[in-house]
Order: sequence, then structure tokens, then C-alpha cells
Amino acid sequence: MTTVKKVHVIFKTHLDIGFTDLAANVVDKYMNLFIPQALSLSERMGREDRRSKFIWTVGSWLIEEYLQSASEEQRIQMEQAISRGEIAWHGLPFTTHTELMDKTLLEYGLSISKKLDQRFGKKTIAAKMTDVPGHTIGIVPILARNGIRYLHVGVNPSCKPPSVPQAFVWRASDGSELIVNYADDYGQVLEVEGLEDVLYFAHTGDNSGPSSLEEMDKIYSRLQAEYPGAVIAASTLDAFAEKLLQCKHVLPVVSEEIGDSWIHGTASDPLKAARYREMLRLRDKWVKTGSLDPNGESYGKFCNRLMLIPEHTWGLDEKTYLADYVNYSAADFAAARSRDQLRNEEVQGAYDAFNRLARKERSYRHFESSWEEQRAYLDQAVSALSSELQIEAMKVLDNLTPVRSNHSNNAANIENLEMNRCYSLGKFRVSFASDGSIEQLVDTNGKIWANDENRLAVFHYETFGKVNYDRYFKEYTINMKQHYYWAIPDHGKPGIEYADPAPENKQYRPILRSLQLEREEDADKVWAQMEMPSDACNHYGAPHQLEIVYTFHHNDLNIDVELNWKDKPACRLPEASWFSFVPFVDNPNMWMMDKLGTRISPLSVVKNGNRNMHAVNTGLYYEGADGSLIIETLDAPIVCPGERRLLQFNNTFAPLEGGFHFNLHNNVWGTNFRMWFEEDMKYRFRLRFRSNR
Repeated sequence: MTTVKKVHVIFKTHLDIGFTDLAANVVDKYMNLFIPQALSLSERMGREDRRSKFIWTVGSWLIEEYLQSASEEQRIQMEQAISRGEIAWHGLPFTTHTELMDKTLLEYGLSISKKLDQRFGKKTIAAKMTDVPGHTIGIVPILARNGIRYLHVGVNPSCKPPSVPQAFVWRASDGSELIVNYADDYGQVLEVEGLEDVLYFAHTGDNSGPSSLEEMDKIYSRLQAEYPGAVIAASTLDAFAEKLLQCKHVLPVVSEEIGDSWIHGTASDPLKAARYREMLRLRDKWVKTGSLDPNGESYGKFCNRLMLIPEHTWGLDEKTYLADYVNYSAADFAAARSRDQLRNEEVQGAYDAFNRLARKERSYRHFESSWEEQRAYLDQAVSALSSELQIEAMKVLDNLTPVRSNHSNNAANIENLEMNRCYSLGKFRVSFASDGSIEQLVDTNGKIWANDENRLAVFHYETFGKVNYDRYFKEYTINMKQHYYWAIPDHGKPGIEYADPAPENKQYRPILRSLQLEREEDADKVWAQMEMPSDACNHYGAPHQLEIVYTFHHNDLNIDVELNWKDKPACRLPEASWFSFVPFVDNPNMWMMDKLGTRISPLSVVKNGNRNMHAVNTGLYYEGADGSLIIETLDAPIVCPGERRLLQFNNTFAPLEGGFHFNLHNNVWGTNFRMWFEEDMKYRFRLRFRSNR
């Protein structure tokens, strides 16, 4: 065993921009309490010439925000602390659901630390993610290209960590790589054979601020006892990374995807996600046309606000600010929401154990306000633009609201179609099923892309019950004896089994009410009008009305598919909406996903990574001997390969013959994601076909 000569102690707190309070209050607390505390603590320890020192490590975003908003006196104090090495940043702005980002936005996030480096004469090579269990290998080329050589990932202690070595080289398909260090908690000791340096995280909890003087003294004393003869020193991730890089050649190499096992939470607010993705595309368009200078102030402010959407905190903590384990059924939920205030006596018995974290005053409206606060980041991003670009942005965002079909039944060019009958539409022969989906699709070369077993544009509405959560807890959660009192309400919905009627795992399909064709000059348009079964709408949260608009172009083999839903009730019971594409191809294992510009196979994911669900950027790509197919998704990033799999974590791969299933919305998470959704939605897809026969 290598003799340890130095223990690098990293002092850090976990930033949630929300969760413990409204996001604005959390940021204010850092700006006016935690950062000044850290500055005072570092100055005090320097004056007293103590054996122990204090260096506080934070994400780059907090440092930049503080330098921009602090008074001159505070700014100078911060600059001096940075110069003395007492305040350090790492390469990332904060913890994100990185799969939800695109390459350009991640690069902007990395640019914050690079600008700070340039300003203060530093060189940042290390980065940190905390809480979120996994990330996509698509970040590796981007981080490596921006000088990051070491990434530390600390996993929420209630979640199964990915089955990877504690320290390894993560190598992407283009050959780029970086060292990754995984910890089963926010941070833990890392010892590498052959390395005389050890990493130790003195990590405080969510938005808890810097360690106290007494806590630090205890840490130093304990570490000195554990590592006698070693230097115990406050340090930075960069300093440890420099040492670890010397052992890079002996570390194992991983070239598989890991993925984010929390990514389903980001489908809880599909409108926010759709608007965010629209803004990313507009940003690219404006930069390309010269309307937005990527080096200008507006661009920086715009991206800064957009970046807060994939930040991993999406609202207030439910178990603290609502903690309602009784009012789940449609009627009870509506009544409780109308009353607004929740009384403590409403939550008793078995679930009182989970109630210990709750505040005395709990309000539905206050809880909901945190979701609106998170959406407001998009408004703040738009406000950073010129007036001309603001007008364009608002027009595009308004287009995301579905409108009623603009054709008339009396129009001369409207034809009523029959289901299960073939029609010539665009470049295809097409037949529609009783749920509005495409049940047959044959191109001009005779290539069959859809049949009765391989349908396109299939809508499902799914509900879940206690059995689903029991299985999920067994498959996914860990350390429950220690963490059950917060982990159960975080991951589940305690008390749903007592709702009336008790929720069960059911699948609902829409019923086709009308199918109409309008032939235009350059395309054939088909409107499929549907409605959902009344049980799914009255007891749960299925949208009452659905419409699929198909556009079959005359001049190419592209099909545009638009799904609109209207009149969706708010629902606290666990639910999910799906839109599936199961194309008929010769070799389904050739499908690839686009994540931050990297093509990744759904079949190349480590054990205990997310093998069931992914967030994709532009979409899905098939290249086979029989041809190619691209499924572009504009608004819905979350997709399951092979099967609809939510609340499942059994480490199997669903066969890709089963196609791809976009999760349009779900509310199965607890924690700080949106718990109910009731707005009209539009989801747009484009299918690009090319046959080789």
C-alpha cells in the first residue's frame, strides 16, 4: 500500500438553486450570507496563522454572479481572497442534467470558469457534479476541448451509483478523454494505488453554507489520526487533479455511456422544456445570421438564464413545502388545491414519519409558485435580447400553443378518410389505425417502413400504482434504512394506495373520431381527431382531446408529425403520456441517439447507468443496409428505447425492435420536480426517410 504523504481536503457545499427555498431566496442567501461567511472565515484563519486553513470551492456561476452584484468593498474582498487562493471555482457553473443541454450551452457554461481564469491568472482543469447520479459521455469531447481533465461526480446517497470504477478514464468515440472520479455520496475519500496524495471531501449539505471553524477542527484532527505523518491541507480539485494525472496510465478505461437516471424528472414540465429547446435553436439561427454576437453582452446574459433550465433544481422540495400524503384522488386534490393551506392534522398515521421535515404553513399556491419561478428564467433570457430579437422570440414561443384546426368541413378540398384503408399521400402509400397512428407506410421504392406490428405516431396514456413504486424502490434505491424518511417521499408518492379509486398500472389509447385530408400545392395534410376514454380523464389526468397532424411532402420523403393535446386535467396521481415510433427496419441495433452532438448507441450503457431512458438533442438516427431514417424531435427530449419504461431499473436492455417511445410528460418523481401539469401542448416531430431499394 502506498504511503500517503498528503490529504487534499476540499471544502464545498452543494448548491441547489431552489429546493430548500425559492430560487431567488437561495441565491440571495449565498450572495449575502454564505459567501461573506466564507470570506470572513478564510481571513480569520489567515490572521490567526492556524495550522488548518480554509479554501472554499464553488461552481464558477456563483463567483461570477457575486463579482457582478456585490458592492465595491465586497468585490475587492472577494478578489483578494481569490488571489490568496482561499476561494476557488471548478470548471462547471453548477450541477446540471447535462443531457438536456446542447453543445453550445455547455460550452458557454465552461466559458465562465475560463473567463475567471483569465482574469485572475488561474488554470482550471477540474470540474464537479453533485447529486445527479450520471451524465452522458457526450460531455467528454466538450469538457476535454475546454481544458477539463478531471471530473468528480458525487451521487445522491439514496440512488444506485453507476457500476464504474471509483476512478477511471472516460474515453469518447472521437478519442477524447478525461479522468472521472465517482463517489457513492456527494464526496468521499479517494485513494489510488501508487499515488501519495488522497482526496477528501468536507462536503456540507444542500445550501448549508461553508463549514464552521469547529467542524473544520474536527475534520483536521480526525484525518490526522487516520493518516499519521501525512500533511492534512485545505486544497483545490485542480491541485489534486494534477497529482492524479500522474497515475492516469494505470487507471481503467471506460468507453460506454452512463446516462442520467434522474432524467425522467425533466419531463414533468414539458412546456418549459419545449420553450427552452426553441430558444436554443433560435440562438443558433441568430448567431449564424449575425443577429446575435456570441462574444457580446446580450449573448452572455441570454445563455446565462437559459443555462438555469437544465440546472438540476426544478422547484421547492415537496416533502418540506407540501408534504400532502392524503389528497391524491381527483376530487380530494381539487378540494385541497382550492383550500390552498394544508393542515398538519391532515397527515397522520404511517406517513407522519415523512411529515417531520414539513413546514407548519404549507400552501399549494406557494409550492406551485416555485415552478413558475423556474419558467421565468426563459423570460429573463428573452429580456436580455435586442427588441427585434425579443419580438421574434415571443412570436416563436407563442407558436408552441396549439390552435384548433384551420380547415373547414365544408371546404371543397377536404376529404374524409377511413381507417384501415390505403391512400396515396406525398411519396407514400399510407393507412391509419383506429387510434390515429400510421399502420402502413410504403415509399415509392416499395420499402415498407410501417405495418400493423410496427406503427408510427402511437399515443399512450399510462397510470401507475403502489406496485410500480415498490418494484422501483427495490431496483433503484439504496441505503434506505438510513435515508427512508426523506428518500421515500423523494422517489415515491406515499399514500397513493389509499386514494379512491386506488391507482393501478393501466394503459389507455385514444379513440379516433375523425380523419380528414386536405391536399395542398406542396403537401398532403391529414388531421386525426381523437379523444381519450372518460375514465382516464375523470379519475386521472389524460387530455380530453388529441389531434395528430401529418404533413406528407410532395417533393421529398419527409413526414412532419404534430401532436396536440387540449383540456388536460391537473393530476397528483402518477401518470405518463407517450408518443411512440416503431419503424420497420432490417437491423434495429443500428439506431443511434444524439446527445450534445455525439452519436451514442442505446445498447452501450454501463450497468446501473440509465439503460431505459435518455434525453436526446436533435433526435434518433438509423443507418442500415436497407436505408436510413432520422426521427427529429423538436419539443420532447425524453425517449425510451425499445419499450415504455418508467419506474423501472432492472438493468436489462429493451430490444430495439420495439422502436422508440417519447415520454411527453410524467409526474412520477417527488423531490422538487413539477407535481402536476394541466396546460395544452404541442409536440412536433419530423421523419426523414431514405430507402436503398
